[in-house]
Formats: sequence, structure tokens, C-alpha cells
Amino acid sequence: MSKQNHPQYLVSTDSIGFLGRPEQFLFLWQEYFENKTLDGVEVIAFQPVLKLKKLVNVLKNNNIPVLSFHGKTGGENLLYFSGRIIMTLVNFCIVNAKNVLINFPGIEFLSHAPYFEKKSVKKTIMQYHPEKIWIENHLYGKRGVEDAIKQIIIYRENKINASGMLDIYHYISHSIDLLQINWPNLVEELRSYILLKDKNGEQFFDGVHFPIGSRLDDSLPVDSMTDEMLKLFSQKIIPHVERVVFENQQPLLGLFFSTDKMLEEQKARNTRILERLKKTGIIC
Repeated sequence: MSKQNHPQYLVSTDSIGFLGRPEQFLFLWQEYFENKTLDGVEVIAFQPVLKLKKLVNVLKNNNIPVLSFHGKTGGENLLYFSGRIIMTLVNFCIVNAKNVLINFPGIEFLSHAPYFEKKSVKKTIMQYHPEKIWIENHLYGKRGVEDAIKQIIIYRENKINASGMLDIYHYISHSIDLLQINWPNLVEELRSYILLKDKNGEQFFDGVHFPIGSRLDDSLPVDSMTDEMLKLFSQKIIPHVERVVFENQQPLLGLFFSTDKMLEEQKARNTRILERLKKTGIIC
């Protein structure tokens, strides 16, 4: 593990959806910041900016650090049909990179490789020079990782502090039906990418997205994964990353809002899953 005794553990605000309120996030997660299980938040940069500022201020006032923003993904046309529709809608609701960087200087910025490929985004990043950018693999499997590495190299060559965020589901989704059989090989492949370094000896990927949500189209099937599978991941991957982000997308309407009943159910599920992640060493 680099630079620290354990990674930073973040949770995404995707758990409350586009129309979610700050109080709902506090209901779900505040106790995990108070007991030091979690270290910070990756905020989905949903519009409008004024609402985003309110969320950031509420979290700050509750001693919950906002460490990064998740911007638009780009690459909607590269996805399968239903994913294309969902991500087109989601990206329409997200603030663009320029407005994020202008309004929230000093907070790190994450997006997917196709978004960072855009000339306009490159120009914005070079102009505003954010503290750090995180480049996530977008497409499934090795192609997505290779696309992210290309962008990391380009931005590092332009003196931008850039690192990769390896989304575990994006990489393994092509093997989801045989996950229990293929898991050891997939973890070894993931480890090889985590340990891969550039010409200056820097790792390409310093973080992982570990999606634990109940929307299984973009989340790991954590409830059906064995403790042995989780322990293998903790042994092979966790010692080599600086940051672990728990995404927690909810299905259907949960992408946009949650009722009180949905929040209660999610909170109970979150408790169960985080206890397993502690037990198996993913949270250490």
C-alpha cells in the first residue's frame, strides 16, 4: 500500500440519486464518518450548481470531506442500448467540467476516459489545472482500461496530476455470469493493471471504484459473492491502492430519488455490506 497504512475510503452520492437531498445522505452515511469507517465523499456533480454548493456546504458543516467530484462520463454512444439511454439522461443532469472547476477549486475531479478525450475538456483541464484528475475506465474489459491509460499518459505529459480509477464492475461485467469461476483470474488481471507503471515509475491506477449498489446493471453482485472472493480482492488489490470509492447506485427510480421506505431499506443493506467488507479486509 502506498503512502498510508490503508487507503482512503470514499462513498458516492449516487446513493441518493439526482433529486436526493443532503439530509438523506446524512441519514444513510453520517455514522460511518463519525466512526472513521469512511474518509470522504465523491460527489456526483448534479445540476444546478446552487444545489451542488448546498450539498457541499452541508457535508462540510457535518465534518464530512468532499474529496472529489464525478463529472460527465462521455462515451454514451459506446454503450449498449439501455446503458446509452440511461447515461444520456444522467449526463444531461451533470454540470460540465468548466463549471465544476470554476465553482469548486481545490477539489479533485473524476470522469471517464471518453470525456477526457474531448478537445474542449482537455482545454478546460489545461486552463484550470485542477489539483488532481481521476480517469476512469469506461468501456467494459481490457479496452476500457487501455483507453484510460492512454489519457493518463497524455495528461501527465502535459503536467497534469492525473491518476486512474479502475472501476471493477466495468472491467469484469463481461464475465458476470461466471463470476465465481472466473474471479481468481479476474483479480489477477486487475492486480496486473494496478501494478502497471509509466516510464517514470508511477502507477497508472491509484484508486478503484467498488460498486456495491442494488442496481446490478452497474454494480458488483456483492450479495452473491462469497467471503472468499472478497478476501481474495482485499489481499491482492487493497494493499496497492490509495483510494477505494464505494458507488451505490439504486435501481429504477432510485437513480433519481428515494422514498423514506427506500432509504430505510438501503440503510439496512449498507450496514450489512459494510460489515462484510470489514470482515473480509476490503475495509481495513
